[in-house]
Amino acid sequence: MTYRTQQLLALGGLTLVASLASTAGLYSLAERHFYAEYRAKLLSIAATAAALTDGGKLASIQKREDEATPAYAELHRALKAVRDANRRKDTQVQRVFAVVEQGGLLHIGADAEEDPALMGRAGEVYRTQGAPLQWETAAVEQDFSTDEFGRYLRAHAPVRDRDGKLVGAVIAQASVEWVEGKLRPMKQAGLVALGLSLILSIPVAFWLSGRASRPLTELKRVLDSIAKGDLKARANITSKDEFGEVAQSVNAMADGLAERDRVKSAFARYVSQQVMDSVLTSDSGGVLRGDRRRITVLFSDIRGFSKISEHLAPEKVVQLLNDYFELMVEVVFRNQGTLDKFMGDGLMAIFGAPENDPYQEEHALKAAIEMQQELAKLQVRWEAEGIQIRIGVGIHSGPAIVGTIGSSRRMEYTAIGDTVNVASRLQTATKELGASILVSEHTYYGAKGAFPFRNMGTITVRGREEPLTVYALDVASPLPELAVGQETAPVA
Repeated sequence: MTYRTQQLLALGGLTLVASLASTAGLYSLAERHFYAEYRAKLLSIAATAAALTDGGKLASIQKREDEATPAYAELHRALKAVRDANRRKDTQVQRVFAVVEQGGLLHIGADAEEDPALMGRAGEVYRTQGAPLQWETAAVEQDFSTDEFGRYLRAHAPVRDRDGKLVGAVIAQASVEWVEGKLRPMKQAGLVALGLSLILSIPVAFWLSGRASRPLTELKRVLDSIAKGDLKARANITSKDEFGEVAQSVNAMADGLAERDRVKSAFARYVSQQVMDSVLTSDSGGVLRGDRRRITVLFSDIRGFSKISEHLAPEKVVQLLNDYFELMVEVVFRNQGTLDKFMGDGLMAIFGAPENDPYQEEHALKAAIEMQQELAKLQVRWEAEGIQIRIGVGIHSGPAIVGTIGSSRRMEYTAIGDTVNVASRLQTATKELGASILVSEHTYYGAKGAFPFRNMGTITVRGREEPLTVYALDVASPLPELAVGQETAPVA
């Protein structure tokens, strides 16, 4: 169920409950007021009739034959006059009659009713189906009473003779149907008011629920777009309320994510995917702690680039290096290497860090071959401009310390140690030995049998006392791409 539907049901339900409560409360208040007023009138009528009734004449009515006496006729006229005088819109007295006490029971004395079928006959016992009549005092009953003549709202007042002796009572009754009929318009008006309030509340509820859910719908749209990678999505909510504040927070979050994405894109241009993932997931504030491990280091350098650049415009030199490094860095990353740094027209890459790589030697050698292949493709593009360049690659495997080194303002992930120095010296030695790719015996034994090597003998590397056996991996022409682990017969 959507939030708007919930809002609509809640508002509609609240309106219904409020309308029912207010209508019921007003009806109950009106009903109590009407009954209180009508009971007071009915009691006044009964008291007036009792005051007009001669107690001595009432006491003389004992049996049905007494209806022919002048005393009965006088009582009948008096009661009828009271009844007829109170049959109007605001007061509708249905019956007025007098009862007389005989032997502890109440008997009909005189009745103002003319219809013999409804008239109480003199001398008959007055019976009620509810509580007995407390006729000794003037009172009006709170509930409807039922007697042999029907169901009524009843008031009564005592009748005394000239000596003050209690002889009977006058009873004034209003029909249930008339009393309820007077309340029926109020009930109908309450129901009409309830219906109108519900009818009017429906469009208001739709408007309010739409107004409340519209910002949520907009926020959901923006968040869904951001989740799908659209960091340009923004929430268009300008209201000065909580929704507007949330929209500003969402837009700020989108700006932050876009900035983070730009930083990641820029970061990815300087380091491999492995380094970037390691830095972003690091628990040490984006700093990769140093550790000692076996790595393979690759150095490459453009031979004689200083002389070449002397004959080219500065813009051309920059363009040439950018085209060259674009391809070389892609080769390094493609072979699970990490770009360590650029050094003028050379670069340094490491394999086996920050993530361990059991095939680091093969990956480094494969990267060296592909670098030569990509250079051959560039030569075709540059041939018309008379630009011919060659590169030398030196590779060495061994222990080194790798980690993030630098200051708090600028840091770089690099490797330090003798292994790095030896790889750099091997790259320099490619010029002296006339080899395009020169690897140490440590790298050779790590990838022996997978590539065509040529033993170049031993050389003395500056900074090391023991001579180092080196091997050449010459690429005279573009070689087919080699798969890691492919067995190739070594070249003697």
